[in-house]
Amino acid sequence: MVNMFTVASKEFSDIVRGKRFLLLVIVFGLVMTAAVANVYLSATQSAGGAGLPTGFLRSVASSLVTMMSYFAPIMGIALGVDTISGEKEKGTLKLTLVQPVFRDTLINGKFLAAFLAISLATIIASLVNIGGSVLALGITPTGDDIARLMLFMLFSILFAMTFYGIAAFLSTVSKRTTQSVIISVMLWVIFTFIITIIASLIASSMVPISFQPGQNITRNQNPQLITEFTQRTSIEETISSLTPNYHYTRIAEYILQANVNIGRGPGAFGPGQTETRTVSIMESLGSAWPNILVLIVVTALTFIASYLLFTRQEVR
Repeated sequence: MVNMFTVASKEFSDIVRGKRFLLLVIVFGLVMTAAVANVYLSATQSAGGAGLPTGFLRSVASSLVTMMSYFAPIMGIALGVDTISGEKEKGTLKLTLVQPVFRDTLINGKFLAAFLAISLATIIASLVNIGGSVLALGITPTGDDIARLMLFMLFSILFAMTFYGIAAFLSTVSKRTTQSVIISVMLWVIFTFIITIIASLIASSMVPISFQPGQNITRNQNPQLITEFTQRTSIEETISSLTPNYHYTRIAEYILQANVNIGRGPGAFGPGQTETRTVSIMESLGSAWPNILVLIVVTALTFIASYLLFTRQEVR
């Protein structure tokens, strides 16, 4: 009887040899390289070259998180949209199930293979960014930096698996791959762009900002304005929390200590008002655990739903 690891080995081999996987890795490797070059040019051009960042994470965190927030979902969707529907269309699923292999073994092997492929692609893309930053900026990461970057890659893999789980579920439900592709891409656009815009519009309508040109917006001289900004930000975050993207960004902020979303809280409205206290990795994980739990739950639920549906549906 074929076991899960045999299925995973075959599926992993098919994925990494496929043109789709290679194209994604190459494209995002080039994008990561361009991001590193942009960081270097921005740093050297500011203040006549005196603007080089102090600290490795501070120099690479913003570009790394921004690129990975797009790379991880696309990778997950690209590998998941034809997990089941693609084999149905090609007629290979029925032939596979005739062999001595159980349905649960097949779908478990597919998920394991996707996890390994996504892990490989995420590590490659991250190493391109990190290695390029070391060479371009001449900043050597510390032991704490390396530990945080490893955690960041782990949670990036989890984020990609969240979208893979969604795409795989849609592939299991859909009769054709084109249907799962369209719906998956629509969900990605909604999660990445639409909900953010809607959140901003709702917050703006609920909490109008009484701001006049030339008005001072520092905490001490205009507390009312700061309160309005805080309320608006709270509403935006509440709505955005419906998306996996929000939770991934929050995890990245805690793990890498990077303020990816500018304007998050009152401290962003005046110089010298942001919190600069260094926190330990355990403190960062403690702050990020609710967001980590959300991604784990969503990934697990989509896998369970795909598993139950696939093991019970009729294959024609």
